[in-house]
Amino acid sequence: MNKSQLNLLLKYLKMEKFAGEKIIDINCEICGSNKSKLIREKISWGKGKFGYFPIHCCLTCGFIFQKKRFSKKFYSYYYQKTYREMTLNNKKPPKKYLEDQLYRGRKLYNFLKKYIPKKGNMVDIGSSVGLMMKPFLNKKWNCYGCDPVESYIKYGKEKYNLPVECIQSEDIKLKRSSIDLFLIMGSLEHVVDINIVLKKISLAAKNESVLVLEARGDPLGNTKNFFNLNHHRYFLHNTLELIMIKYGFEPFLTTKYPISGETRQGTIFCLGRYKGQKISKNFKNLIKNGKRETYDDIYYKLKYYDYLSSKEPTKLLLR
Repeated sequence: MNKSQLNLLLKYLKMEKFAGEKIIDINCEICGSNKSKLIREKISWGKGKFGYFPIHCCLTCGFIFQKKRFSKKFYSYYYQKTYREMTLNNKKPPKKYLEDQLYRGRKLYNFLKKYIPKKGNMVDIGSSVGLMMKPFLNKKWNCYGCDPVESYIKYGKEKYNLPVECIQSEDIKLKRSSIDLFLIMGSLEHVVDINIVLKKISLAAKNESVLVLEARGDPLGNTKNFFNLNHHRYFLHNTLELIMIKYGFEPFLTTKYPISGETRQGTIFCLGRYKGQKISKNFKNLIKNGKRETYDDIYYKLKYYDYLSSKEPTKLLLR
């Protein structure tokens, strides 16, 4: 990324104060491989603006990720001060957003009931306002949520008295072997370092505790708008399961079924139980033995969605 490209991006984000920011190239966050290949060069910067920011595909496991990475300080400032203005044009959570959090929380609780204890300790990483925890709180769960968006956390505390804290996910402090349920609902794409976050989760997990991950999944229509600045990585079914296995969780359900309701279309979910090292120790062997996707798998998947979005519906010809 040259200086002019960086300055253009910072100006658009209203973050010129980071003009001297050092950007690094990273390896695959799942398997650690330094072998990756460019799959998109120009992505959405938001609000109809497109610009340079390279997206790579790992040649070892098929993970899709932003190759360039800013500092933790940069992302802390961005999510606290800029992110919601860029995505929702408002520092205060809109009424529909709040209603959706409540709705999704109810749907999620009703779905999870058969997999979790009647009550226990839960953590919602990337909780936003925190209203998805409301049904669990009503059932006497001990809940804690964290999110880096300062205005939304403040709203959750002051308006609803919710147990939320404004911190980056990497800074979360959890007691070892203390948590029965972890939620990361569409937030794993945003955290700065997924390995720090999931290592902390692994250490805090009770035996057989449940981890619920939600990710964007397959593109909806043309992939032009799928890749954007806010999502540092992109999970498909296989890579969502791999990141669970890496940290000792055994996936027992990976699905497109809308377990938290139908208001966020196209997302995928992975549920896993904590089993510890007997799961994680085989992580790299699983990839070597075929639990991976190739660059061509990903390339043609994206090409297929672009093809579908360019065609008018046609009648099927029956033989």
